Amino acid sequence: MEQDKKPTPPAQDKKEIPTYYLRMAVVEDIDKILDFYKANKHHNVRDRDPDVLKERADNGSIVLIEDEDGEIVATSISYAHNVEENGVERTEWVEIGSTRIAGLNGIPGVFDLMVVAQTLRAYLVEPPEDCFVAHMEHEYIQKTAERLGFRSCEPPKGLQEVSDKTVGTADMTDRSKDWYRMGVEGLPIMAQYMVDAWNKPTLKNKKTGEEIKISFERSTMLDKFKDTIENLAKRDYGSVDKPDLTEGIRKHRDDWLRRRFR
Repeated sequence: MEQDKKPTPPAQDKKEIPTYYLRMAVVEDIDKILDFYKANKHHNVRDRDPDVLKERADNGSIVLIEDEDGEIVATSISYAHNVEENGVERTEWVEIGSTRIAGLNGIPGVFDLMVVAQTLRAYLVEPPEDCFVAHMEHEYIQKTAERLGFRSCEPPKGLQEVSDKTVGTADMTDRSKDWYRMGVEGLPIMAQYMVDAWNKPTLKNKKTGEEIKISFERSTMLDKFKDTIENLAKRDYGSVDKPDLTEGIRKHRDDWLRRRFR
């Protein structure tokens, strides 16, 4: 006697991977940015002066990652630290900081991407005379930054003083240690990371299997300079472990653009 065949179960649709969008902030985002930091405080992310954050947003110096509904899930801010000499003010350092991720923790690569986008944007449109700097206290974050080309350093004279001016007085602590710098040697590392992110935009939490896709379609700046970043990734400016301290970021950027856009 022939048994009845069991019906073939319908094919299940593959779960759609959620998309998150990386872009540069505008000043209209400032209330959302302040609310995000207020709702997602972290002991390793210092409170910064709201007026400073508003100026940074207006300058395009805040990188956001937002979900499909426009809710912020991650932010990173670059702070231009100026010094005055003989009546002339210049941006000596750009600090990459205030990187905060909420809701996407455990997915490797999100922090890296925020720092890379922030650094490349600053190199192209807001370069410091000297170098990029970052204040990082957590060992895991330090190791991540080292993969991207940052190295531990003694803070240059005057850096901490101007950096502390951006920190809220209620959140001031000893910031004389845990400073990192990156010079021109690290730029190809950053650029290659961005190229890889464009080519493989899906990030995965290896423990849970959760996947997300990072889209750059809302970032005018990264789209405009895509070929420049791809070209930069092919360069070799020496070892990050043996930086040329006489080679400033701004001069390098200016020389690069003159050669690139003849």
